[in-house]
Amino acid sequence: MPITKVGETSQKILCLGFVIQQEDTAQGVERRMKRRFSSERFTRGIANKSLPSLAKDGYVELVEKGAEEPLDRYRATPEGEEHFFTWLRQTELPPTVRDALQCKLEFYEMAELPAAIESIGEQQEAFGAATNIAHERLQEEKRARRERRKRDLPTDWRLELRIAKAKDAVKLGGIMTKRLKAVRADLQQILDAYNIENGEVRGG
Repeated sequence: MPITKVGETSQKILCLGFVIQQEDTAQGVERRMKRRFSSERFTRGIANKSLPSLAKDGYVELVEKGAEEPLDRYRATPEGEEHFFTWLRQTELPPTVRDALQCKLEFYEMAELPAAIESIGEQQEAFGAATNIAHERLQEEKRARRERRKRDLPTDWRLELRIAKAKDAVKLGGIMTKRLKAVRADLQQILDAYNIENGEVRGG
């Protein structure tokens, strides 16, 4: 299933961010990424590839050799921290959005529209599922906040940040789901209005 990238966030930079937060192994980063970005469907095993690559770039360094490669422990270098925080603070105005569907819409032919409609429908379902996961995460974080308040514990700013992140994921998933539904409807309308007759596109 294709993944829509907004703001060109790479999985590699996220792996670097996790190692900056604390020293870790590829296996540990993988677990943390799965927990914190459960709805994004990042490629499995990406940390195993990213950390050695980041080490070659000079952004992380090996501090402890594990029994196997996924258990090698890494820490960020000063160069890695500088690279990451440059990315973190970077703002593009307007933001760069390279959307695969926008590109494909330029090149579809009439005969490809039925398959395109089906494919977009699958993406719509995937975004709907991702939105549900994000909503579950949001409710989980809100329950944690309520529990802290019941126990008169001090405010946890990281918990509030996770709640803000989950809210944004729910909104983004909802927007993308509605957008794909609308595109499907538009393509179906085109297909119905300019259907193929005797191998030729009517009105085209």
